[in-house]
Amino acid sequence: METIPAKQLIKTALGTAPIMGLMLVTPVFLLTAGLHNLNFFLLWAGVTAATAFAWMVNIVFLVLIQYQWVRTWIRIIVVGSIMYGISFLVFFFIAPQLKIDRFNIEIIRLINILAVNTIIYILIDLILTKENKNRYELENSNLRLANLEAEYKLLKDQINPHFLFNALSTAKALIKKQPQLAEEYIIRLSDFLRASIKNNKKTVSLKEELSLCNEFISLNQIRFGNALQFENNIKMDLENYSVPYFSVLSLLENSIKHNMLTLESPLRITLTANNDYLEVKNNKQVKFVLKDSLKTGLNNLNNRYKLLNANEVIIKETDDLFSVQIALLKE
Repeated sequence: METIPAKQLIKTALGTAPIMGLMLVTPVFLLTAGLHNLNFFLLWAGVTAATAFAWMVNIVFLVLIQYQWVRTWIRIIVVGSIMYGISFLVFFFIAPQLKIDRFNIEIIRLINILAVNTIIYILIDLILTKENKNRYELENSNLRLANLEAEYKLLKDQINPHFLFNALSTAKALIKKQPQLAEEYIIRLSDFLRASIKNNKKTVSLKEELSLCNEFISLNQIRFGNALQFENNIKMDLENYSVPYFSVLSLLENSIKHNMLTLESPLRITLTANNDYLEVKNNKQVKFVLKDSLKTGLNNLNNRYKLLNANEVIIKETDDLFSVQIALLKE
């Protein structure tokens, strides 16, 4: 059953009752001028009180009676009958002061009562319709937000298993060839994973992300040595900006994954930034593969930026260089 905005209905009742009373009293008072000695303001106050009472009866019906007929036009007849019975008693005392035929008085009262309740019915219906629309829009917004949160979490959760798989593959390769180096690598990897899993937010400060990136580069330099060269040229205040979790790190990982690294032709990765974008750039030494890359990591990152309502990832590529620019988010 829908919730009735009783407070809003009461405010509307108090605001409209005087206006409706004025609209009802004025024409009747003018048409019957000279046929009575009633005070206009007293009559207006009485009709305003009656209108407010009609409002309250309607509101009580809506709040207390949980039947479908209360939502329909039948309420006009029911409330109108209640109001007519009360007004009959009131007019029993006023009628002697009027020089109008009693039949005409009854017709005027009946028309006024039905008119008042019809207007009240329409106003309440409009308020309830608007309230329901607002509630449905809020529910839809909450559902959309929940879907976006779930979608973002799914995208984020795809990162860690992917990274861990690559890291374990590296450890496996080192164990066979360089057991002592493999032990150092696994210890560093353990520390790195412990630091990375603490974060459960959508974004992290640029300082935190770059700290993870430094650890990641150190891990890979254990394996590749001088074949991997890394330069961080970011001089700006890191505390004032944030990026999606693992965003810069995933770009570094892509550079290492898709390029050859040798002492003769080292892979050079450079980080630069301005107030709007951070750029990860590397020289191209593309590995030979049997099938083209699906660019899953870049698509994942681009989708996460879309869910954050931020600018999309910018990819620039030449014969010698490959760069990706991601938007810096203000803290």
